Amino acid sequence: MTVDAAADDVHPGADTPTQMLDVAERLFAANGIDKVSIREILRASGQSNLSAAHYHFGSREALIGALMARRIREINIVRHRYLDELESSGRDTSVHAVVSATVSALGGVVKSMPWGPDYVRVAAQVILSPRSQVRPYFDPGTMSGQIRCRAMLRRLLPQLPPQVFKDRVWILNNETAYGMARWIHAHGPVTPLNSRRFAALIRNTVDFLAAGLAAPVGESGAVEPAPKDVSR
Repeated sequence: MTVDAAADDVHPGADTPTQMLDVAERLFAANGIDKVSIREILRASGQSNLSAAHYHFGSREALIGALMARRIREINIVRHRYLDELESSGRDTSVHAVVSATVSALGGVVKSMPWGPDYVRVAAQVILSPRSQVRPYFDPGTMSGQIRCRAMLRRLLPQLPPQVFKDRVWILNNETAYGMARWIHAHGPVTPLNSRRFAALIRNTVDFLAAGLAAPVGESGAVEPAPKDVSR
C-alpha cells in the first residue's frame, strides 16, 4: 500500500491520534513495520507538523504500542466472551475446547472486523521484530483473557513441568497469530468466497495446537530447563 492510498482512507471526523494509528496500521500491514517511516505516517494522516507524532505518542515504539494496545483491548473482551460461554456450557474441562475458544476469539476478529486482517499482520511482525518492545505500553488488564485462558489450561495439564507448560502456551499464542497472518498474506481478507478455507484454517490450528499442548513430554524436556527466551 502506498502512502497516498492510505491517505485516501483517512476519516475526517477522527481525532489526530486515531487517524495516525489507523494509517500506521494499514501501512505497517502492507509494507512492513521496519519500512514505514513516521514521516510517511504523518503525510498519509494529513499532518504537516512533523512533531505531531512525538507530541501525541512520544516515540515510534509508543506509537506501535498504542496501535497494538487498542486492538488487544477489544480482542480481550471477545476472548472473555468465548471463555464465559465455554464455562457456562460446562465444556471448560477440555483442552481442545479451551484452545478453540482463544484461537476463535482472534479468528472471529480477523474475519469480522475491518481492521482485523491488518492488525494480525502487524502483530505477527511485532512478535518477530527484535526492536519492538511494546509490552510496556499495554494496560495489563487487557491481557486478562490470555491470563484466564492460561490458568484454565494449567488446571487441565497439571502433569506438564512448569517450563514446558510456559513454552507450549507461548507457542500457542505466537503460532495462532503467525498462522492467521500468513493466511491473510496469501488469501487477503476473509470474504464469502474464501470463508470456508479460513474456517478450515481455524479448525486445523485448534486441532494441531491442542494436541501439541497435551502431548507427552520427551525425556529431555522433562529434565532440562529450556534456554532463556529474551523475547518474552
